[in-house]
Amino acid sequence: MELSETIEKSTRATAMHKVQKSWSPYSMASAGARARLRRFWQWAGFDHDLASKLRYEVEMLLLRGRCALSPHYRAQVRHLASQRDLLVHLGCGNALIPGWINLDCYPPPRIKDIEILTADMRRGLPFSSGSAAAVFSEHFLEHLPFETVRLTILPEILRVLTPGGRVRIGVPDGEYFIDQYIAYREGARDPLFDGQRAGKTPMTMLNEIAHSFGHYFAYDFSTLAALLVATGFVNVRRCRPLDTDFAEFKGKDRIDPWRNVMTLYVEAERPPSH
Repeated sequence: MELSETIEKSTRATAMHKVQKSWSPYSMASAGARARLRRFWQWAGFDHDLASKLRYEVEMLLLRGRCALSPHYRAQVRHLASQRDLLVHLGCGNALIPGWINLDCYPPPRIKDIEILTADMRRGLPFSSGSAAAVFSEHFLEHLPFETVRLTILPEILRVLTPGGRVRIGVPDGEYFIDQYIAYREGARDPLFDGQRAGKTPMTMLNEIAHSFGHYFAYDFSTLAALLVATGFVNVRRCRPLDTDFAEFKGKDRIDPWRNVMTLYVEAERPPSH
């Protein structure tokens, strides 16, 4: 079996993008050490959310230091700066795509012939302006504050895309969870949603998709489309899972039924003359 086929099957079988183990000092610590640290947070009076954000900011500070001091990282960025027609996968996590630049702050261990780049994307994207033919991002934007998406990530995607370049974004569909909440109250229960609830109330599911799992914001199409238009994108459209007119994005979406039904996919383009 070819490497690309192996990676593709592994990617498709992975339901979540979250990296189970990475360079993060916290993830490399033993279970006992992490338990002691959590007890310390509790003793010090920090709630879980504040502790997670504090740990994240410390790790991003370490990451920026690692990038600044790493000859490999600097050489990789210099090489990419001279490239054109790049295919960029933002927030890749475990879901590596062969032939694409897989970018994340917590990427998995390096794999031969798979391009992985580590960066704090809140500080901008390490690519030249107009160097990317396509940008793909799935279940990433919801992990960033709304203002970071509006003021940094979307403008940076527009900047690195070549005129006429395309972006495909997948995020949890907040409208779907609201619809399921209403349906449940009206007695129209959906078996797939019920299976994922695992005993949780629909209101809990709605709150979790907005604020748990490291999420900051629940999008619907009108909100995400308005952000893209305000950034300068054109031809913004909602897409069904696995449905695209662009060859670059074919076969890139998650394929499990739950991820398909709860994900909002939106495509847009940089204006040809922008």
